[in-house]
Amino acid sequence: AAIDQAVADGVDVINFSISGSRTNFRDPVEIAFLFAADAGVFVAASAGNSGPTSSTVAHPGPWLTTVAAGTHNRNGAGSVTLGNGAIYAGASFAAALGSSPLVDAVNVGASGASATNAELCVPGALNPAAVAGKIVLCKRGAIALVDKSRAVFEAGGVGAIIYNDPLGGTTTLALMHPVPTVHMIAASGLLIKSYIGSAGAPATASIAQSTILFNVAAPLTASFSSRGPLQAASGDLLKPDIIAPGQDVLAGVAPPGNNGRLFDLYSGTSMSSPHVAGLAALLKQLHPSWSPMAIKSALMTSAGDVLDGPNTNPFVIFRQGAGHVRPNNAANPGLVFDSGFNDWLGFLCGTQLPTSFCTSAGVAVLDPSNLNVASIAIGDMAGVQTVTRRVTNVGGAAATYTPAYTGMAGFTVAVNPTTLTLAAGETQPFTVTFTRTTAALAAYTGGQLTLSDGAGGHSVRVPMVVRPVALAAPAQVSGSYSVTFGYAGAFTATPRGLIAATTTPGAVATGGSVDFSVTVPAGATYARFSLFDTAVSQASDLDLEVYNAAGALVGASGGATTAEEVNLVNPAAGIYTVRVVGYLVPVGSATFTLFNWGLGTADAGNMVLTAPASATIGATGAISITATGLTAGTKYLGSVAYGGTAGLPNPTPYPHRRANAAVGCIADTFCCLSACVGCAAYPHLRLAQIG
Repeated sequence: AAIDQAVADGVDVINFSISGSRTNFRDPVEIAFLFAADAGVFVAASAGNSGPTSSTVAHPGPWLTTVAAGTHNRNGAGSVTLGNGAIYAGASFAAALGSSPLVDAVNVGASGASATNAELCVPGALNPAAVAGKIVLCKRGAIALVDKSRAVFEAGGVGAIIYNDPLGGTTTLALMHPVPTVHMIAASGLLIKSYIGSAGAPATASIAQSTILFNVAAPLTASFSSRGPLQAASGDLLKPDIIAPGQDVLAGVAPPGNNGRLFDLYSGTSMSSPHVAGLAALLKQLHPSWSPMAIKSALMTSAGDVLDGPNTNPFVIFRQGAGHVRPNNAANPGLVFDSGFNDWLGFLCGTQLPTSFCTSAGVAVLDPSNLNVASIAIGDMAGVQTVTRRVTNVGGAAATYTPAYTGMAGFTVAVNPTTLTLAAGETQPFTVTFTRTTAALAAYTGGQLTLSDGAGGHSVRVPMVVRPVALAAPAQVSGSYSVTFGYAGAFTATPRGLIAATTTPGAVATGGSVDFSVTVPAGATYARFSLFDTAVSQASDLDLEVYNAAGALVGASGGATTAEEVNLVNPAAGIYTVRVVGYLVPVGSATFTLFNWGLGTADAGNMVLTAPASATIGATGAISITATGLTAGTKYLGSVAYGGTAGLPNPTPYPHRRANAAVGCIADTFCCLSACVGCAAYPHLRLAQIG
């Protein structure tokens, strides 16, 4: 509703410093942004703060710009002078503090507090009577640095020195603290600790006024920044799109929870996304006729690199996307990759909508790798694949562009045509064909494609990531489908299941949660835990968490509605705890049904397959599925397992609902959308997708 209202208010740019779905292009928030983009609104969204783990990037929608977080070159330097004259430097944004008594936190613990908690300056672990008016030496660990200085402040202390754990990291951070604070390396902290213990008179120290320096190597990817490859679209779309400053960013904040301050240093992709939103606003003012995707393209193709490593390393690309924003370069990018509503709808039909949704409306279904974005990603290339792009000349004059590429070891890469000559404002297509030679199967290879116009001064750079596979198969199917072969030889496809869901009722209110114990049997190849919008008493935002027998979180789903799903491939047998969280229930409590399946390898005899007996490199094969003998109104799960060579993908899941005849659709997800196929007016179609 907020997004729709912003569009109705006529905004040009929306910033969304909130995470989102990692897997669902049709999440309500993503769809609301789709229509915002269609209305000409540029959307920047946070990639998420779940790094450095791979495949954690959120906001998969290609119609918005997903922003990762990088570092900057600013640093705050300060120092501590002890009563014996020794000076120790550290990271600091502190104001000057004159000579004050100095104590070691381990010696001033509150009654009942452990020595460990006291030494770490855990809130509540310090004795105010012993801390008041003093500078406190705290050891790093367990809690945030600013929480340590806050503990000192709350106990009446006037300053803090935080030193690294000798067994921990070596980095130091300049942050805004409640009291003047210096963060230093372990060796310095241990020397100060020794001084406190050996000083003949009471120990004292002073803190110098800090200095801001610009001497840090940057940009690097912030460790917390979520990164690809994208879980949605089987890796056929690159996310994040771009990276911008997101660590220790000076930001306006609300005084409650920030020690009364109006400004603080914050870190997160919530900080990097507004940078890109602001740049988009400037580009929109400079080029009022540019679409949101043209602005996104300009920012991407003109970007630079982080310092994490070679920009042909796929893992670097999955951290930075197209690279670090360079706004002045984006003002005149030369070429842009543009797209619009029908492109996005075709993309959805190539990923998560039934193809009939597009064919009935006269919209071409797109292989997701062919969406016209300023990046190239192929998550399941079987032998050879050609992708198509089109570019528009926004350079103001006719120009001829010549392609070149770096990286892509183990592939041949052919761009056709070999040169592109475009008049001002003209749009032309081109293709890029990838052929695997020696590249390892099931591993990504990275590269950069550059289109240059020589004396024109434009260099249009596009990141590329390609993962060759022995067999390209959909991530999930609900009927017959096709596969593409990346090898030659024998081929088999065998059914597993179908098995009916185990269902368990429950109820939850806002802020509450309910736990279920679910046994995953020995020999399970696939476990699925699901909630459905059609199986909840009122429209609510419920989330799903799954913990193994040891209590470790092994999967979570946190979309904006009740539709949640966690999948475990080849899970360990045992008792799992499935937690349903009531993020937002409008009224009282919502009753819901938890669905779960533990699929083994057995053929239940209710899914009949036909498939090719042999594979040919680059050829496609049809796999036909017929389900029989199912109970009406029941949700089933099966999978198709492949054989014939090494390196074949995991079995393809096949969720199936045996519908009552009156319903007339196979999958609940598509019922409301299928009912709208053929609507004469787009507003009706859009309302159906949002609702």
